[in-house]
Amino acid sequence: MELHHLKTFTTVAREGSLTRAAQLLLLSQPAVSGHIKVLEDELGTALFERTAKGMQLTREGNILLEDAERTLAAAKALVTHARTLRGDVAGPVALGIAGDPVALRLGLLLSRLRSAHPGLTVQVSHHVSADVVERVLDGRLEAGLVLEERPDGALRHVRVATVRLRIVGPVAWRAGIEDAGWSDLAALPWIGTPPRCSFHRIAARAFARHGAVPRTVVEVDQEGALKGLVMDGLGLALLREDQALAAEVAGEVALWPGECLESDLHFILPSGKEQEPAIQAMRDAVQAVWAS
Repeated sequence: MELHHLKTFTTVAREGSLTRAAQLLLLSQPAVSGHIKVLEDELGTALFERTAKGMQLTREGNILLEDAERTLAAAKALVTHARTLRGDVAGPVALGIAGDPVALRLGLLLSRLRSAHPGLTVQVSHHVSADVVERVLDGRLEAGLVLEERPDGALRHVRVATVRLRIVGPVAWRAGIEDAGWSDLAALPWIGTPPRCSFHRIAARAFARHGAVPRTVVEVDQEGALKGLVMDGLGLALLREDQALAAEVAGEVALWPGECLESDLHFILPSGKEQEPAIQAMRDAVQAVWAS
């Protein structure tokens, strides 16, 4: 029995889709199907039912999934222990980010890790913040970078920096929003993000404090798309302050001169895993990059 077959099994089980599993595993869909077939033949039981909604675990598959996850966790722990004994920081480690890679200083972070730990391979994936939290909790990610603290005893939050956010609108709206209050802003078209995104929660709380609800007309799940849609005249949006100020200077957006919103950037990891070499290396690199 091969560990990579078990990894394919657990990934398909979580995603419920051969296509999404193949994307995450960086494999072709036929290769993923082949792994599942080999494992089913070896175990002598069907693990999935192919349905119109995707891959659904059989009763036996659901029971064996727990065994597969324990086996993979034990194998990972063995490798980590061996590296700790050698003093090495090596191997793959998965980091999830919620937000713009440039704003999160991802390039600097990866360069620092590469220089300090050449044997460490960082696998970066982009998700909305709630999905990063979920994936760190269930083990698909070792750690993550997210805005806001999400109270959960199973997670350790390490505050990295304060992030300032500003409301911007199309240049043509400058005169209309210059003296606008929160109720005025709420009545204008708003470019929002999904409820599982931190920008959504930050904006919703700010409007709620002033007894208003923004009139969302467009919703996007990528922070990088917000400025472009504002420039196209579709509505107001929340941007990181550095991006908002640069866009205003460039004449791309109109900056609302009112309240600046603040949130905290956190490095999150599973509680009790602070001493794992790869996670400790990432945490140290994140703090060093943001301290500079």
